[in-house]
Amino acid sequence: MSDVSPLDGPPADGLERAFRLPEDWDGELADLHQQIVQRMRREAAGLPMNTVQQLLMERIATSYVQAKMREETGALTLKDIKDQNAAWLAMTQEFNKLLQSGQDKLREALFAEIQTIIMNATEEITDPESLRNFRRRLAGDFASIEL
Repeated sequence: MSDVSPLDGPPADGLERAFRLPEDWDGELADLHQQIVQRMRREAAGLPMNTVQQLLMERIATSYVQAKMREETGALTLKDIKDQNAAWLAMTQEFNKLLQSGQDKLREALFAEIQTIIMNATEEITDPESLRNFRRRLAGDFASIEL
């Protein structure tokens, strides 16, 4: 099921508890967490988001904020930082794969719609020379843009 929640808050489908922050996080840390989640939700806008993807956004944001907290205390060894970064990067790579897959699907659907529109429009062109010119111009115009 896709999430239809507003982009500026937690999903409004029973996952609110997953996005509730620990009480000991000060306002600055809570704000950072919320900003990360909001940006990730904006980046995923228009893509169907299942439960795992929603929870992955929360984990990525929480892990990042926790890493920042640990770094600020200075209690981490270089190995701790390396391990922490490796785990966080693995989560972000997974999320980026999900985003790319969703964007690819949206692009494919858009091209299918464009193709239908073009085919419907060309049915009106009965002159073979005019149709060739139209197709040549259309192909040239599409080739000149980055999609």
